[in-house]
Amino acid sequence: MLQWLAVPGILIFLASVGPLRAEEFPWCVEVDAFTKNCAFSSHDECAAIAKNVSSPATGEGRCIANPSYVAPVAAKPAKASAKTTAKPH
Repeated sequence: MLQWLAVPGILIFLASVGPLRAEEFPWCVEVDAFTKNCAFSSHDECAAIAKNVSSPATGEGRCIANPSYVAPVAAKPAKASAKTTAKPH
């Protein structure tokens, strides 16, 4: 009996979970036209790996901006309450 009660709960949970997305990074090492590794958060990190990757076309990998990367929107700080109470004199 408990199994039948668990099924609706699991279905509700699965329906409430949004689609999963892979984490995107802003920099890619491009080895050739078909091979990219977009797992770098800084250009320096990307360049360090790119110089150690050999490419048949160019001899080494190169860093490019990830064409799929969308920078996260920074959350706006909450406005402080502007309420001021005047004290009676």
